[in-house]
Amino acid sequence: MYERMIWIVGFLCLYLLGLFGIAWMSLHPLRIPVYLSPDSLGVKYQEVKLELDGVIVRGWWLEAPGSMSVMVCFHGYMMNRCELTPEACHLWKQGISCLLLDFPGHGKSGNKKCTLGVKEKSIVVAGVREARRLAPGAKIGLLGSSMGSAACAFALGDDPKLADLLILDSCYGRLNRAINGWWNFIGGRWLALLLSPCVVLCAPMVGFNPFQVNVGDSLAKLEGVPVLILHGDQDRLAIPSEAQANFDAAHDPKELVWFQGCNHSEGRWEQASKYREVLFVFLRRHGFLGSINK
Repeated sequence: MYERMIWIVGFLCLYLLGLFGIAWMSLHPLRIPVYLSPDSLGVKYQEVKLELDGVIVRGWWLEAPGSMSVMVCFHGYMMNRCELTPEACHLWKQGISCLLLDFPGHGKSGNKKCTLGVKEKSIVVAGVREARRLAPGAKIGLLGSSMGSAACAFALGDDPKLADLLILDSCYGRLNRAINGWWNFIGGRWLALLLSPCVVLCAPMVGFNPFQVNVGDSLAKLEGVPVLILHGDQDRLAIPSEAQANFDAAHDPKELVWFQGCNHSEGRWEQASKYREVLFVFLRRHGFLGSINK
């Protein structure tokens, strides 16, 4: 009996230690190399370097000549500016300038810790500030994928005048559900159950309570800001009910478009024609398309 208790206590200690290690690694994700450039897709660009609180943030500026609209684009977790580069190039061809940035801890930006969109909102604000410097007087749109979309929503919720419209691709609703959704996404329901305590362990590491982070609270503050939500109806990370809750929290004008059969962020490449058609119709409806630059 005594030996069995020792084994149980030992197993629990190893389990807890493993959870701490996984929580730490989740907040310090592996960097995916920059694997694509606008130039490889036929679009010229300029390197961008910002400094925010001592952290160097790097990105690309795609200037569409004569444009009076800028889309500031933000990638998802464990990705980098390359994720939305194809969409930025298509927007450029429609006369919209684009700014793509790597979040801290991703791509070629500095720092290491990631807070899953919460503190990354400061990078969104800095990106908008840079876009206004590069294109004075232009309309500003925010386009985010997954974690990047949440960061955009948080930044705009703090200052609804920050941008003129918001596009959320595969955005989570509640952060604690998104963390468990990540484990479900990569390993299924049993892995999500096994690693669910990581949500609690992450709190002291990031300095806020993940259970109190809700994208819908930010969207509820955006009266008069057009919001487009793009979401796969088979998303196992940010489950469809989360997208519906975000939509319900937002004010008009708002749109929610489902991509049938698509998992997390898959609509953008599995149904690319539909994705871009929906995107361009939304931008045209709200007077955001600039001069055509083909």
